[in-house]
Amino acid sequence: MQTSMPDLVAQFVRARRVSVPLLAITTPDPAATIGLVRTYGLRSPGSDQEDPVFSWDVSRGLMPVNSGAEKAQATLLDSAKSNVTMNPSETLKLLANVPPKSVVFFHNAHRFIRNEFVSQGIWNLRDLFKSKPATLVLLAPAIDVPAELFHDLLVLEETLPGREQLAAIIKDQCVQAQIDTPAEDAMAQAVSALQGLAAFPAEQVVALSLSKRTGINLERLWERKRQMINATPGLSVWGGNERFHDIGGVQAAKDFLAKLFKGNDPPKAVVFLDEIEKMFSGSLSSNQDSSGVTVSMLGTLLTYMQDHKARGIIFVGPPGTCKSMVAKASGTEAGVPAICFDLGAMKASLVGQSEGQLRQALGVVSAVADDNVLFIATSNNVSALPPELLRRFKYGVMFFDLPSAAEREAIWAIYRKQFQIPPEMAQPPDQGWTGDEIRTCCELSWQLGCSLEEASAYIIPVSIRAADQLKELRSQANYRYLSASYPGPYLMDKAEAAQGPSPRMYAA
Repeated sequence: MQTSMPDLVAQFVRARRVSVPLLAITTPDPAATIGLVRTYGLRSPGSDQEDPVFSWDVSRGLMPVNSGAEKAQATLLDSAKSNVTMNPSETLKLLANVPPKSVVFFHNAHRFIRNEFVSQGIWNLRDLFKSKPATLVLLAPAIDVPAELFHDLLVLEETLPGREQLAAIIKDQCVQAQIDTPAEDAMAQAVSALQGLAAFPAEQVVALSLSKRTGINLERLWERKRQMINATPGLSVWGGNERFHDIGGVQAAKDFLAKLFKGNDPPKAVVFLDEIEKMFSGSLSSNQDSSGVTVSMLGTLLTYMQDHKARGIIFVGPPGTCKSMVAKASGTEAGVPAICFDLGAMKASLVGQSEGQLRQALGVVSAVADDNVLFIATSNNVSALPPELLRRFKYGVMFFDLPSAAEREAIWAIYRKQFQIPPEMAQPPDQGWTGDEIRTCCELSWQLGCSLEEASAYIIPVSIRAADQLKELRSQANYRYLSASYPGPYLMDKAEAAQGPSPRMYAA
């Protein structure tokens, strides 16, 4: 069964045909990659005999993969100690003696390529392998090519299995388990649950999820997918079950997202970037990011969003106005994964490793979402974002203001019910409160066993403690951003009138 996109095979064959000596293949499943290229790309034109194939890894050293390599192995190791090929740089010296047309697969190259002895050893093989000819193939989940090899190493990418390949895996496993193939709708759901997995783990999880009595267990497939996403540095699947009806107010934001997910091209995943201005705080000033890592990662994200035509929207507003809750709930509402994106967790100490981990994370996102993803970013201050990033969020900026009097009533109803507040208990004055402050008041009332009025004594609303910042945010949003509460642009006068009297002040 084919386990990869045919394009990788075609590229590999073309590279071998013109004697490219140094290749790298980024792959989530090296074993499947080796099997694929052996099936399609390791025979010389007009020959049924497979060219000599070797494999190297740090645990087993240099190993022959086929009979042609077995004959050459004794000559290669004739004068070497038995354990010398555990050392990657020593192995690269021995590879100078492989037979013509040999292919050597070098596993987990990303862990060794920045070692000066390894990178030099790879470069030393360039002209020699070109003349033989022979091919060194570096295998890695992601690879950051050092400067000394940048112009000599051809990098190919093996994509994760697509929908057709995953459907073939499911059908194959059903045949082996002697179970009927799922109906069309169930098959589509199963494929969606598997998207983002490499071929081997997809086969394993399907095999474990099949039952002659119940068919295929979709929840088990989704659980394996969540584990895979969570294992990617900087990514995690939001595990909450909030829906839009659990959020009071901000009706325009909820309506927009609901229409988007019911439209002609609904996103298949939500990527949530919380407080995006903090993620890229070093991109506007070299004083904040002397290493240049943040600027480089920003460039990687900008390129991805442009090349993949990713859609995005930014929610801006004071803290506690439900920006994050709406973003996360949109995934649950639409029945797609809501993936939290933490750029800080992708940063690493080695040069180039941060960008590599970001590219790996974006690759997982593309696979999970079938390259159809909606980015939702939240921010407390859009002015801190570089303009080129703002342009990538083509659905614009939506402003989440303090809730109106009517919205506050809806929020009180939700949290009074959640925390079992008696209906006869009076509500405290709530002018200028956010939804989060209303929730905190109800929670304190329940936790402390006191009235809502008593609980309110422990709350100083953001409208008072950050009044200047709120005024500035509203001024920035006026006529420039969309309103999260009603259709059209945000109008400061309209919003302030709907919120009721000014917030109560506290005596000294």
